[in-house]
Amino acid sequence: MAGYANNGNGVRYTMIYQDATSVFTDNAGGGSFNLSNPVPAGLIEQVGFRWSGTAGAEMTEASLAEAITGLRFTLNGDQLFNLQTQGNAITSQNCSRLGAMVQDIGGSVAENPASATAIDMTVWIPLGVNAPVNSRFELAMDLIACASTLTGNFEVWCKYGKSTNLTIIGNQTSQTIADGSQTMVSVKIPTVKGATVAGIMIQGARASDNMTAIIPKVLGDFAFSPTYLKGVAGIYAQQYYYADNDADATAQQFSDGVDGYYFVPLYNAVTSDGSIVLLITSTTDEAGATSEFYTFTPVLNLPTSGSGERTPKQSASVATGSKGAILSRAEDL
Repeated sequence: MAGYANNGNGVRYTMIYQDATSVFTDNAGGGSFNLSNPVPAGLIEQVGFRWSGTAGAEMTEASLAEAITGLRFTLNGDQLFNLQTQGNAITSQNCSRLGAMVQDIGGSVAENPASATAIDMTVWIPLGVNAPVNSRFELAMDLIACASTLTGNFEVWCKYGKSTNLTIIGNQTSQTIADGSQTMVSVKIPTVKGATVAGIMIQGARASDNMTAIIPKVLGDFAFSPTYLKGVAGIYAQQYYYADNDADATAQQFSDGVDGYYFVPLYNAVTSDGSIVLLITSTTDEAGATSEFYTFTPVLNLPTSGSGERTPKQSASVATGSKGAILSRAEDL
């Protein structure tokens, strides 16, 4: 009779899916991909997505992660992660918005800068969820069109291990901010018992730093400039890294910001009414424009426990050997 070990097995990397068709392409309009797959039981510390193969030409000016505009994770019917980006452009020569977002929450983008056409990129996203036996993991991904098509493989990985918390990326709140005026934004926070708000991701519709001031009311009553906010968020000290073959084929590049994207750390805030209030001032740089569309994505933490992948083990066996086999064969007639 086979059972499942409840004790952790340390760190295990388990590939749960692979194909040769769910890759980046130059198709007009981009593409989308949906996956529903069983996963082993245990604590999923991180989820990883890997693309590898060869492109006919350079696919993006810098990181291939620029082409990813949406990621949604669901485990056993419960949505855990819904990350949408805007302002993506394959001509960008900076860190991608997805790459910056992932790094802000403790994830990583491992991308080989050695070649513009030999692709090897893995995006790791922290999750920290306990998957029970017979769990099903669902993934939805949206992509914009690249400058070339990748011929190769797409893989989905789960890293089983330990985590201090479950990371929840809630649905975004959106609002149009009038040019030059202060606007109050009430960011909806998902109702999850015991969860705290780690931060809020803010995106403008254009790849320009048009936000001029922000007052996160939960942190105080005084305005932060974008530069001040980046200092508070630790971005100048840590910086975003990304691959850009055109700039350097042997090392990662570093950036102290991504135009139009801001991360507001909220130090595990607890809400009483299910919302976080921000006061935003924005001045658009587009000729003739009188406003800009912004999105606000909450990042939540929920304490978790457990460790490792719960792998099958045998709980019953019979001792065998030639001594017993010979006697049994001779006597059991």
